[in-house]
Amino acid sequence: MDDEARKSLELFVEKADRLVRYIRENVASNSIVVNPGGLIGVFHNAEDEEWQIASTLDGFLVTFRMFVQPRDRIALYPLVRDSQRQPIPQKPEMLELPGLSPWWHEKFERAYQLVDALLAIAPPNLMYNGEPITRRKVLETFLYGDNVHVNAPERETFNEWRRNSDLFGELQFEFVNILGFIFARILEVAEACRHEFSLNA
Repeated sequence: MDDEARKSLELFVEKADRLVRYIRENVASNSIVVNPGGLIGVFHNAEDEEWQIASTLDGFLVTFRMFVQPRDRIALYPLVRDSQRQPIPQKPEMLELPGLSPWWHEKFERAYQLVDALLAIAPPNLMYNGEPITRRKVLETFLYGDNVHVNAPERETFNEWRRNSDLFGELQFEFVNILGFIFARILEVAEACRHEFSLNA
């Protein structure tokens, strides 16, 4: 394993561990402020008559975004679009790292493929204006329309969805489930990275 590969794996593990710590420190039983939805829960606020995502999710997303944005070079699933703002598949840069075992590449590729398959699905209950909404669209719209960045097209879609409170509740629930699924894959890859370190010790 060369120095670049080692640094990339170390950063991946460091950020995965940060997510684990954040969750442990912010579960409702450990929190000073009891959050009815838990760390990444979805709950219905009767006063606002609107479904809401637990506010503690914002802190989780600050680190989580590194696993979906190619800029940080540790993305498990890079969310990339072309000049027409259409999603394009892009393999993670980490799969190009030299000097890692075939076993590690297989584990990372498998995690990537599982996320890719999940995000391609448009659940039958998620429709807007007669169009199905893929899980990738849900993830990108919540990340880039409200939670991590505010890009104009995603913000407009986010606000349109929010006007339909029943749909929005389902979308929020789906968003949280997507995060949970990807988080589980991140942990699997982090464990594979640790194993790789032991082979190169």
